[in-house]
Amino acid sequence: MKLVRFSFGSEPPRLGVIRGDEVADLRASYAASLLKRGVLDAGDRAAALFPSSTRAFLQAVGRPLDAISQITEWVARPQSAVRLHAPIADPGKIICIGLNYSDHAAETNQPLPKEPPIFAKWTNAILDPHGTVLRPRGCQQLDWEVELAVIIGRTARFVPPEEALDHVFGYTVLNDVSARDFQFITSQWGLGKAADTFAPMGPCIADRSEVPDPHRLSLRTWVNDRLMQDGHTSKLVFDVRYLVSFLSGIFTLSPGDVISTGTPPGVGAGHKPPVFLRPGDVCRMEIESIGTIENTIGEA
Repeated sequence: MKLVRFSFGSEPPRLGVIRGDEVADLRASYAASLLKRGVLDAGDRAAALFPSSTRAFLQAVGRPLDAISQITEWVARPQSAVRLHAPIADPGKIICIGLNYSDHAAETNQPLPKEPPIFAKWTNAILDPHGTVLRPRGCQQLDWEVELAVIIGRTARFVPPEEALDHVFGYTVLNDVSARDFQFITSQWGLGKAADTFAPMGPCIADRSEVPDPHRLSLRTWVNDRLMQDGHTSKLVFDVRYLVSFLSGIFTLSPGDVISTGTPPGVGAGHKPPVFLRPGDVCRMEIESIGTIENTIGEA
């Protein structure tokens, strides 16, 4: 299943799933299926099972997933007719991992970490998969980082690595946009990482049936159609199992939390000479089995 948040016209975002070249409305599809079976309060039941919030959906993931399996009447629109939004807009936490590919650490002249470096983004950074990234005022070194993001589906606390993937709902594409000239003003990276629009994500959350092994995925970035990053998740220093286990030993991971797992080499700061994003540039990112996001750069 590829879970999305989408809207049509002026309607607010709602949950859907990608079915071929269409997006199916989960609430409307479940209500239509109940109505066909003669259930009179179909709309109320569907609304209770399929909220507009992805986080709320994941917190009750067992019942909605059972309900999806019962859908027989799909209410869908062509993908070209709808707007896709960030697949989760309300995570409890956005946890980012730094220097998690050895060749990326090398290109930035950083030593390989002994444990995962952790920093945070907040929901203000979340951006739709085709939204405009806003370069902060005063920033001249805006950079890109394609990353595999993990979406937690079950509460995790002190989880051993061999059980870690059982707590994952699925995966999405995330651009860890970075203002390099802000990032290294102090020893803490947050100033360069957490600005508005600095976490474009999407186009969907591909669940574990779509991505049975997160360590077998290619991930790429193009800037103005020029290939800049061409990596593979098999080269993660700390893999998804380790990260979920490690983080769950520090704090509770809750349904809807996002873990962005780090970027492969090819960021703008690593080029010689460095290359940075300017207003009007188009940054496109793709991860195998998940999909593509494409964001134009603008000014804040």
